[in-house]
Amino acid sequence: MVLFTHGHGHVISDQPGREADGLYDLAKRDYDETRLALGSGETVWLCGDFGFDGMLSRRLLSILPPVIILKGLRDRPFEWLELSCHFILDEALNPRAGAAAMISRLLDVIFVQLLRTWAAGGEVGYGWLSGAIDSRISGAIVAMHAEPGHAWSVTELAELTHLSRSAFAERFQRVVGQTPLAYLTGWRMARAAELMRYGRASISDIGARVGYTSQAAFSRAFKSQHGMSPMQWRQSDADDNVK
Repeated sequence: MVLFTHGHGHVISDQPGREADGLYDLAKRDYDETRLALGSGETVWLCGDFGFDGMLSRRLLSILPPVIILKGLRDRPFEWLELSCHFILDEALNPRAGAAAMISRLLDVIFVQLLRTWAAGGEVGYGWLSGAIDSRISGAIVAMHAEPGHAWSVTELAELTHLSRSAFAERFQRVVGQTPLAYLTGWRMARAAELMRYGRASISDIGARVGYTSQAAFSRAFKSQHGMSPMQWRQSDADDNVK
């Protein structure tokens, strides 16, 4: 299984440099499997794509390498993957009412499970995912994501993890690569950018939702993260949408 996490272009071929046929030249209507049969056995390629939008998605995906290759997925622990793929193929080749929704949800499950598998291999490095799978500090990550507007302190976050304040702060910095409050600020600003893009709430209201009682303090924090004020961000995003 190969994941191109940043949407980079790629070529699938039997040898380097071979000219590729166009996708629509290969795939007949209704995804005719026989067009892709090779040699004496049947070969089936199953490809899917995920669309992510917004600051939170980019923040979550930014820590992933451009390509993730997972091997040995036909072993017994991964029977769920083969079963999910069979369901997707059945829905694609025999479309019924709700097929698109079924395929979308199954791909979501596969994506999350594959990220779990990759993360468990110890190649995560720094970032939110390494914190999310760390049994000692994951509770703090979940809490900050769920309630960015709460007035979190390092002491309160440490209590959620059953660690002392100093032990929690040290472990968080080592695993995530940031202090707890620096991570919280980054998450709040990403959430604020999402709220401004998809909602019509006032800037002061959005600031309050992500933990700022002062609009001036919120504006300073936002500009520090994004290089422009909340008002400028909202206007630039509106201009982009018009284009």
